Amino acid sequence: MTSVPGLPCYDLGLAPYEPVQALQGALRRECAAGRHPGALLLLEHEAVITLGVRASMAEVRRPLRPPEDGAAGPSLPVIRSERGGLGTLHAPGQLVAYPVMPIPKRDLRTYVWQLEEVARLLLAQYRVHAIRITGRPGLYVDGHKIASLGLRCERWVASHGTSLNISPDLHLFAQIVSCGDPDLHHTSLAVLTGHAPAMPEVKLVYHRVFAQVFRRELGPLLTTTVTGLLETLA
Repeated sequence: MTSVPGLPCYDLGLAPYEPVQALQGALRRECAAGRHPGALLLLEHEAVITLGVRASMAEVRRPLRPPEDGAAGPSLPVIRSERGGLGTLHAPGQLVAYPVMPIPKRDLRTYVWQLEEVARLLLAQYRVHAIRITGRPGLYVDGHKIASLGLRCERWVASHGTSLNISPDLHLFAQIVSCGDPDLHHTSLAVLTGHAPAMPEVKLVYHRVFAQVFRRELGPLLTTTVTGLLETLA
């Protein structure tokens, strides 16, 4: 490990998207000003479609038909995100990792590779071989996407990050043109292995592998809330 101070790490449990986005913005500004070291945030989001800065509502699909009981289909909320990229979907059962930190050596390309590598090595712990595809950020297994990536960078401080499908309801992805590709299909660790590891276990694996890939000392993974963490920045 290097002598860089340990990066604080927080488990935010299941959290709605917009408050977490606000938290990232506050952390990013404090970090850019040199008043905070940043943080690694690990969590699950409530089911939501998010549209990056290059996305449009044309990427949102609604249920093609109502359920058999005639009730309206469960359309998900749609939220504008400050991250780059197009549309994506978050849901319980998906591990979301948001490192809010200075980009090492101001090398954005390597930073993206490192984030993908953390997810790839995590999946390898469960004997899943995921690959990169040139020109398509994220990770894939047999052409199906299992990990997505979207970032925001200001003054060389990154926020947003990676989402990794552990055991989400994959049917929800029918409501969106993911990453601008109408033919893209998704998979998950649970589908590929027949087993869904507990999310607390997966978060600890991510925490360990992140430290290895970035060669950075991390603080312990502390359980807290978005509100509680925001109060420490006030």
